[in-house]
Amino acid sequence: MRILDLKSDLIVTGIILLVALAIIIVAIYFYNRNINVIKYKRTYKFIMKQKEKRYNANIFIDVLVNKYTTDNTNTYQSLKSKGKRKVKKYIKFYQKQLNELVERKSNISPNKKLNKLIVIVKNQNNKDIGKFYIKDRFKKIRKIIDKNQLLFDMIAYIFELPEYIHNKKIYHLENHDNHHIITYQIKDEIKK
Repeated sequence: MRILDLKSDLIVTGIILLVALAIIIVAIYFYNRNINVIKYKRTYKFIMKQKEKRYNANIFIDVLVNKYTTDNTNTYQSLKSKGKRKVKKYIKFYQKQLNELVERKSNISPNKKLNKLIVIVKNQNNKDIGKFYIKDRFKKIRKIIDKNQLLFDMIAYIFELPEYIHNKKIYHLENHDNHHIITYQIKDEIKK
């Protein structure tokens, strides 16, 4: 009898330990998920605050057009040196912040591998004529901007992009001069 009581006590203890372990694992999962949600919301709020305060595209484009352009070609090369520095600083800010936003968004989504933001430039026939990963070197981004004459359009596009990423909406911006379309995708890997 005593052996049966000991066996039943071990079984009950084992079941209690398994249930306790399952509860701890579920609690840790929800705790980590809440931490990731808080980090994502903090990052999004920071971007929106900085966007309106220091990196407003409408004001920035007006300043570039009125003070720092040498001609009307809508390229990085047409800017004076101070304008080039300002554009580089502007794009570097959005490179860092958009990459962080997409990575934090992927941490709270079901598919955690979707964490690479790719900006694509298409022509009027909807064929890709340029694409870059948001963390690519500035030189590559500058080359695509100059080749397709999309400086001001790219500035306006990356200014609006955080809201569309946050709302999970598709965002296309068409250049009315040469009818190029700028769009974005969030993928799990980058194909070169």
